[in-house]
Amino acid sequence: MQKKSSRSPVIGLSNHTLQKIPAISTLRLKAGSLSCTAKISATSENIQLPPEFVSLNKSAARALNLPGSRYRVYSVDQDELQIGPVVGIMTTALRNKNVPLGKTGKLFKELIAYSSEKGIFVYLFSPDGISKDHYFIRGITISENSWKAGRFAWPDIIYNRIRFRKIEKQQDISRLLYELSRDQRVYVFNSRFLNKQEVYEALKNHPQVRKMVPDTERFNRSNLEDMLQKYSEVFIKPNHGSIGRGILKIRCISPRRYCFAGVSSSAPVWKGPYTFDILFRHLSSEVFKKNYLIQQAVDLAKYNSRLFDVRSQVQKNYQGEWILTGAAVRVAGKNRFVTHIPNGGRAEVFEEVISRVFPSIRTRQIIDQQLTDISDLVPVILENELGINLGILTMDLGIDSNGNVWILEVNSKPSSFDEDDIRTRHLENLTDYFIYAAQMKKNRKGKYEA
Repeated sequence: MQKKSSRSPVIGLSNHTLQKIPAISTLRLKAGSLSCTAKISATSENIQLPPEFVSLNKSAARALNLPGSRYRVYSVDQDELQIGPVVGIMTTALRNKNVPLGKTGKLFKELIAYSSEKGIFVYLFSPDGISKDHYFIRGITISENSWKAGRFAWPDIIYNRIRFRKIEKQQDISRLLYELSRDQRVYVFNSRFLNKQEVYEALKNHPQVRKMVPDTERFNRSNLEDMLQKYSEVFIKPNHGSIGRGILKIRCISPRRYCFAGVSSSAPVWKGPYTFDILFRHLSSEVFKKNYLIQQAVDLAKYNSRLFDVRSQVQKNYQGEWILTGAAVRVAGKNRFVTHIPNGGRAEVFEEVISRVFPSIRTRQIIDQQLTDISDLVPVILENELGINLGILTMDLGIDSNGNVWILEVNSKPSSFDEDDIRTRHLENLTDYFIYAAQMKKNRKGKYEA
């Protein structure tokens, strides 16, 4: 009899959780799409569990396809406990049955380990790992400090971390993302890339942030001529580009005479001078059949005679509110006009750079207030205008010599920060948001409401 009992699902509850349920000996345990009936153990060891935690014996963990033994209880409903939550990270880093390597692998390991400490189960999966009936997902997670493959429960939350636009645009991936957005069992956030045009159009209609957005138009002859009459320098940017790829800069060097240069790993090579007609002919050949924009070049402040911008990250927290995770400075290489590290840029500490460039305490206070306003307003505007669920964004911000902050780029598929303090706050906010999102009830439009 004892042998049979040890093979049955058994759970231990903390005093905190015991007080929330009726005086019963068994209850329903749910993790993602899976559930089981488990016997409640009343040993003193279990009672000393941290608040909101449950311990599982091997049978209970196996029934729920969970590794490990301790998970958070995020919802209590009479005789049913929902634990975790179960979070699936969609990524293409697992293609061809590979595990994520290098920096990507390290960051995923970091997230899984941090989540585990908070009682959240996270696994990675490729789009082709989803079963045809959308009930199980084949993926990998970290167990005993190494990657382990498994067949896991359909998750409570899916975080889309597909990092390449061309993959996300593939017909089968687009169709899958659409299906997931309509699945009432799961909450999907950061479900797609943003493009520069839609971000600009969304922000320019809001008085609170309109003045912070550089003037932007679609690339064509008429718009280019108008923009060069208004501004001495403009950028030509791919609408769907990232990390500086494909950017060109145009300078007016004398009346109706222009030169331009592209971004490269070495110092830019300026071509020209050209008349407007010849300039447009050259640019047309550079961007032929591509979706490009023309953007006002803001006269940014300089640090040690080099351009710099601010990379900030905003996230939803444990209350679903947008907060500023942190900000860091990226300084351009010598004679460069972009700050991306692959193009010669380097990282600097935000507070140190801002203090040196803007010695006035009053100016620094104004800059800080603008950063707060941007963190509060921009994500909410984008969610509402674009009808998309977001949980995390990074923004490239410029600061001109007067201390005015400009919104240069917004990215829904952010790369990680090298700064340890920002990365730690990122993990804390992200896991807190997992719990918050799992506690919400999803309505038919794919939004969560309490």
